[in-house]
Amino acid sequence: MEDGILRAISTDGTIRASIATTTNLVAEARRRHNLSYTATATLGRALTGGALLASMGAKDGQVTLKFQGNGPLGKVMVDASPKGTVRGFVENPQIELALNSLGNFDVGGAIGSTGYLHVTMDSGIGMPCSSTVELASGEVGEDINHFLVSSVQKGSLIIVGTHITSRGVEAAGGLLVQLLPDHTEETICQIENNITTFGTFTFLMRRGMGLEDMLKRILKGFDVHPIGEVKPLKFHCQCSPERFFEALKVLDQEEIISMAEEEGQAEGRCQFCNEPYLVGKERLLDLIQGSGS
Repeated sequence: MEDGILRAISTDGTIRASIATTTNLVAEARRRHNLSYTATATLGRALTGGALLASMGAKDGQVTLKFQGNGPLGKVMVDASPKGTVRGFVENPQIELALNSLGNFDVGGAIGSTGYLHVTMDSGIGMPCSSTVELASGEVGEDINHFLVSSVQKGSLIIVGTHITSRGVEAAGGLLVQLLPDHTEETICQIENNITTFGTFTFLMRRGMGLEDMLKRILKGFDVHPIGEVKPLKFHCQCSPERFFEALKVLDQEEIISMAEEEGQAEGRCQFCNEPYLVGKERLLDLIQGSGS
């Protein structure tokens, strides 16, 4: 199944939803960062959550998530855009933890239950809006939901999951449901009842269900209709050799000379995608002389 995201709304105006499959982009993140099982499960949830949040924003916007807890994984960062691009990293990608009491990867233990989730939402118009909330559990989905209720002040429910085995990332994806002004208590009860009976999101994916089928299964009892077509999702980073070269211009001349004479090059690596970059001695000296490009 190709990665993609689908938006939908109920005909009675009580809910809107975004549903996404992210298996391939999570696998790409795992490959690029050489992630452990626990780190893959954690970043996979965060990448999916970022994609879901971005889908609810303006088409030229951007969403940035930073989970900063007291767990051994350290900082978890994700950037996502409504255009379907997502990127992210974890600070300590090799951290591996034992399974939790439910037999699942210990995402909450990896991030930690004490700390903060920082969210920046840029609509592409005016100044970006930043919010910070305390972590609810470190499980990612609960933390994003806490942000939506506390900061955006919208009733919502988000499910994110990553199923990974020795064969690799076998399924990843999630669902974001937001309550609209016409919702009732029955709306909330129906959604909660549905969620307790359908199993995990990745279980439905591994049964071969498509986005529309999963949406109808999870939101049974609601007359939900897609808004537009499925939009492709992919792991994509904006870094480039040119951007790395431009970043060197902020360094002092002494630092650049030292790199040119002692190392013979400048070497860097993008945090978000782990892509390596090199600038040779000649270009470094050109940079000092103001003739670099």
